[in-house]
Amino acid sequence: MLNRLLIIISLLTVTVANTFAANQSLSPKTYQALNDIQTLLSEEKYSEVEEDLKDLEENLTPGFGLALTYQIHAQLFLAQEDSDQALKYFNKALELEAMKAVQAVSLATNVAQLYLANSKTEQAIKVLLPRIEAAEKEKLDSTNAMAYITLGSAFQLKQDFANAIVWLKQGIERAKTPRENWLQMLMAAHYQLKQYPQAIVVLDHLIAINEKKEEYWLQQASLNQMQNKPQAALKVLQLAYVRDVLIKEDGLITLVQLLITQGVPERAGRILHDLLAQNKIELTEDNWKLLASAWLQSRERKQAITAFLQAAQLTEQSAKQKKAAAKLYYRSAQLQFDESDFTGAVTSYAKARTLGINGKKFGMTLLMQGNAYFELEDYINAKLFFSKALQEPNTTNSARAWLDYMQQLELF
Repeated sequence: MLNRLLIIISLLTVTVANTFAANQSLSPKTYQALNDIQTLLSEEKYSEVEEDLKDLEENLTPGFGLALTYQIHAQLFLAQEDSDQALKYFNKALELEAMKAVQAVSLATNVAQLYLANSKTEQAIKVLLPRIEAAEKEKLDSTNAMAYITLGSAFQLKQDFANAIVWLKQGIERAKTPRENWLQMLMAAHYQLKQYPQAIVVLDHLIAINEKKEEYWLQQASLNQMQNKPQAALKVLQLAYVRDVLIKEDGLITLVQLLITQGVPERAGRILHDLLAQNKIELTEDNWKLLASAWLQSRERKQAITAFLQAAQLTEQSAKQKKAAAKLYYRSAQLQFDESDFTGAVTSYAKARTLGINGKKFGMTLLMQGNAYFELEDYINAKLFFSKALQEPNTTNSARAWLDYMQQLELF
């Protein structure tokens, strides 16, 4: 069930007409009495209001005057936070059928809102739907936005999202400045029906209303990804980033990942490096690995090495992550060797073995460490590690070839 508070909030705006139409048979005496009661109510003189209302209700015949009296009586109970009694009197006012349909729909809206506040969605729909239809029949486009929004929210709570959309859209169209929570409800209804393009359009409106709300940008990017539109998602997140709206780590990481997958790894690397340097995201192994991936794909190999080493050092600190750290040192060593950082490669291969690298990679660390020593012209250590690699099944042949080569060099 959707969050009822999201739907009901800002709806309970119960008002009672403070002007009384003479053409509905309201006598001057009754008009003045009701005005006086309203004044007492505004002054919170509840006991006097109660007494005066009872006197009126005893003396008035069923009609417009009595309907207004019941409305004010309901307002009195609302002021005292007694919604059950308020509902009772609002309904009594409606049952008199003494108002024009256009007036009755406003009262029915208040009644429906109170039902919603008490989780009575069916009653809310039952009281409001026919009143809206009657009001529109009496005078087209006479019903205010709140009536439609209230009915739409009732269908939303009922999880009848198709009808919720119908009524919410009409309410939003009738409002000069639609409220943010109305648009939120409409977007949620489209989402529930998997109407993602329509939800994205609503999010455009929400962003226009509240540009600084990061959630709207993230939701829009997510909906684009769900439709397999990564370029559109990237555009949304890049705009949010430029406008300093993108703050949460998940959103920032998604931006970096999209930049990498959409062929802009160098920008991804620069953004992620700055975020890590400024502590705007956590200095975790995964984030350093992501940075390394960005640098590798943008051919910034030396920066990738730094990122891999940072990831390895962080991972090494966890007793349960030693083997993961070993693999990261192994990857660092490969890159270091390719970049002719043979001293760094020696250190990283040694760390990989110390932390438990196993299988075929164990033999490769020995062989490649021998290669690194050879490039450093440290032939004693080179021969030592080639000899160790000779003992590993997967590096025996390569190690023997190197040892034979070194023996030939010695002969000459």
